[in-house]
Amino acid sequence: PAAGGGGLSEGEEETIWIHVGDNLAYDVGGSAACGAKPILLELADKYEQTARKRFEEGAEQPAWSSNLKGELEKIRVMNEAAKDQVCAKVTFLTQLPDAVNKIVKNA
Repeated sequence: PAAGGGGLSEGEEETIWIHVGDNLAYDVGGSAACGAKPILLELADKYEQTARKRFEEGAEQPAWSSNLKGELEKIRVMNEAAKDQVCAKVTFLTQLPDAVNKIVKNA
């Protein structure tokens, strides 16, 4: 947008920031708070790459996790709050171009 909030100047295009990530709290919630249009990447369970599984109640944390037990509950709360901020959800990377195009078209 033009300086001073006056809208776009002639010939200027609107910029859309799209953030793709698998973590509701940080990727979706964090990027949405900064003005991005977040896409949640929720890969199929067979890939064992989904952040959702790490933050479900009673989920076993991977050996590489640095989250303390007290942090996990805070992250679960942040995850719930971020669910409403998801602009699109993809389960396969091949779905990403369509999700991006839909966000751009609706902007």
